[in-house]
Amino acid sequence: MARILVVDDEPDIRRLLDTVLTDEGHEVTLAQDGQHALEIMMKESPDVLVLDIMMPRLDGYGVLKEMRYAGLRESTKILMLSAKNYEADWLRGYKHGAHQYLTKPFDPDELVEAINKLLGMSHEQLSAHTERELDRAQLLSRLESLFNK
Repeated sequence: MARILVVDDEPDIRRLLDTVLTDEGHEVTLAQDGQHALEIMMKESPDVLVLDIMMPRLDGYGVLKEMRYAGLRESTKILMLSAKNYEADWLRGYKHGAHQYLTKPFDPDELVEAINKLLGMSHEQLSAHTERELDRAQLLSRLESLFNK
C-alpha cells in the first residue's frame, strides 16, 4: 500500500482516481489545485504524486518547482497526468522532474500499472528510467517540431 496524492482540478477525474487507486489498496488524498497539494505535502510527503498540469492557483509545473525548493521531490515519485499531449509537453514535464507522463483521456488500468511500476523502482532504477524517458521525449519533440513546420 502506498500513500498517493492526486492533484487535479476536475472533480470527476479526482473521484475516478480515488476509486481506482483505493480499490488497489492505496491510501489516497485528493487536492483540487497545486497550492492545496503543496499544503498537503508540507505536512506529509506522499509516496506517489499524480499531478495534472493545467490547474488554477498553481499549475503542475509550479508544483514541481516548489517541491524542488522545499526538498520534497527526493521522497516522492511523480506521475504527470495531463491533456497536454505534444512531445514538447512531455519533455517539459520530464525536465521539471516528472518520472512518468500519461495523457488524458487515460486507461485506469494503464495508470495503475504505471504507478505500480514506479513504486517498484529503486532510486537508481527510477533515475535510469527518467533519463531514458527524457532522452526519448527530447528526440520525439525534435521530430515533432520538424513535422509541424
